[in-house]
Amino acid sequence: MREARPLLEVGRIFHEPAVTEYARGQEILARFPDAERIEVPSHWNIGGLHENEGLVNFSPVIVYEGWCAEYGELFSQIDDALSSRAKKQLACEVIFLTHNEALHEVNLGWHPKAEDLLWTPDLQEKKVSENGAANVRYARGKKGKMVKLFGNLLAEHLPYCTVRYAF
Repeated sequence: MREARPLLEVGRIFHEPAVTEYARGQEILARFPDAERIEVPSHWNIGGLHENEGLVNFSPVIVYEGWCAEYGELFSQIDDALSSRAKKQLACEVIFLTHNEALHEVNLGWHPKAEDLLWTPDLQEKKVSENGAANVRYARGKKGKMVKLFGNLLAEHLPYCTVRYAF
């Protein structure tokens, strides 16, 4: 019988100087004691990490009253800020909110007002993820319309932006 491999193999850890001052940093370093450790002043100094300079990730897209107007404003701000060179290479990924009941319960204690936007059973349906987790997502018929609205807004404000995927 073949020995089971770990789900995650980490050979190199880039870390900021103060990593050992934080419990989570200590935990990660202890979990991968054989990994090469490379100290960097900031994650922005990790070569290759930010190579998708022309990529914008709209995630999670949250639907609420007025969301289209606010995304339209965001797209206008992006358009105003980009150079013509950046506009030629701009692409985006669009992922609508997926949520779950366990996180909902945690958020009710920490951010109850935010949960009013995130937990909207009238717009959502239950979904079992590939990992077996019970989640909610925007309901199929409604989500298709939301994705189309988002795409239309994007085309209106950022017509040069290529959508890599939207779901």
